[in-house]
This record gives sequence, structure tokens and C-alpha cells, in this order.
Amino acid sequence: MLNRKKAGILSVVGLSAVILSGVATNALADTQSSLPKAHTTAATSQQIADSMAADMAKKLDLNAVTEKKVSSLFKVDGEKIRTMQMQLGENRHALNALSPKDKTYMKQVDKLAEKSADLTKQLTIQYAKSRAELYALLTPDQIKKLENYGKQAPKPPKES
Repeated sequence: MLNRKKAGILSVVGLSAVILSGVATNALADTQSSLPKAHTTAATSQQIADSMAADMAKKLDLNAVTEKKVSSLFKVDGEKIRTMQMQLGENRHALNALSPKDKTYMKQVDKLAEKSADLTKQLTIQYAKSRAELYALLTPDQIKKLENYGKQAPKPPKES
């Protein structure tokens, strides 16, 4: 069974992964907005990486060499991240397929929770490594632009 400490760690790591997934999804959505509406074929991981790198190159004034390195980083790391995300999805499906009527239900849940925790930890670390590798390619001014990107956008009105 999960104790409180493990449950807390799972919660923090899971929340981190969700936040990072949201950031990655938004970044991908931003790069896909320029595609024509008639575009119906799925983009390859190389096309996605190239598109994201080109978008970043425009926003951060990257030279061609750095843009190519960023594209390669996005392709390799993106594939690793997608693989882990798919494994987490499979784990979630396995959890949903379990029946509380089974005698070993909680034991199976515990095993799947541990697997999810491990995958989430690996995913969070991969996001951090990818970010560190990206920062290593950028100048201090480009890092500052990247960190400030989107902060100037108007905030949505608060609901009352």
C-alpha cells in the first residue's frame, strides 16, 4: 500500500508532469497554427521538431546552426517523452480495467501506482534534462527572451 509520503511524492511528481505536458502541448499547438486547414496527414516527429525549432528561431533570433541543434534536441527528446507518455496511458488503461471485485485488486493497484510513479519521475527528469540541454544551446539574452515569452500577454479576466 502507498504510505502518505509516497502518495505526496506521487502527487507532486504527477502535478509537475501535468504542468510540463501542458506547456509542451501549448508549444506544439503554437507551432501547428500556421498549417493550412486542408492539412490532413500526420506530421512526422522530424517535421514537428523542425517546426518548433523554426518558431523558436524566429522568437529568439537563433542562427541556423543553433536552430538545427534545437530541432535535433526536440526530435530526440520528444520521442523519449512521447514513449513515456504512452506508457503512462497504457498503465492508466490497465488500472481502469481492474475490478474491485478481484481479491488481488489493491495489490494490483499498488503495483500499477508504483509503475506510474516511476514513469512520472522518469518523465519529469526527461523534461528537466531537455530544458537544461536547450538552455545550454542559448545565449543569456535568448534565455531571458524565452523565460519572458508570454509574460506580456494580457491576463484573462477573473471569474466572480
